[in-house]
Amino acid sequence: MNAGPPTSLADRPVTPSRRRVLARTRLDFWLDALMLVAYTLAYSLGFTGIATHEWLGIGLGVVLLIHITLHWDWVIRITRKLLLPGGRERFIWLVNLLLLGSMTLCIASGILISEVALPQLGIYLPGSPFWREVHNVTATLTLILVPIHAALRWRWIAGMARRFAGWRPGRSR
Repeated sequence: MNAGPPTSLADRPVTPSRRRVLARTRLDFWLDALMLVAYTLAYSLGFTGIATHEWLGIGLGVVLLIHITLHWDWVIRITRKLLLPGGRERFIWLVNLLLLGSMTLCIASGILISEVALPQLGIYLPGSPFWREVHNVTATLTLILVPIHAALRWRWIAGMARRFAGWRPGRSR
């Protein structure tokens, strides 16, 4: 008896092309999770201490570059859609642009006011109250924008978490 076409992505055969998409999706999910944990730890200066805070910030800068590179096609696609009617994609684009700007300034200003990481590398920069204030303001702005960014992508996050955990609605464990 013919069961008919697959009813969900999980029921479709895994082709080499689909395997690449699944691997990329898995990479996106875990890279995003890593960024969230690293950001949370870096923001918890009292918990991590200044040295760990600075090294996490530098690491976040590297991971942020990777994240942007991996999602550049999305950036181009959504930017092209900005001229079309519809507010949700514009709002998501604006939140992401603000988040990128604030994280970039936060990381850059953090490097400029480094007390431990750069001196460990033999680099000494004069401290500046301006860059310290930029760092404090952008850290707070980032703290506001990260949960908004996650909330806007919550369906994807929850769906991927369920998929990686092997849970599907209607299937008992």
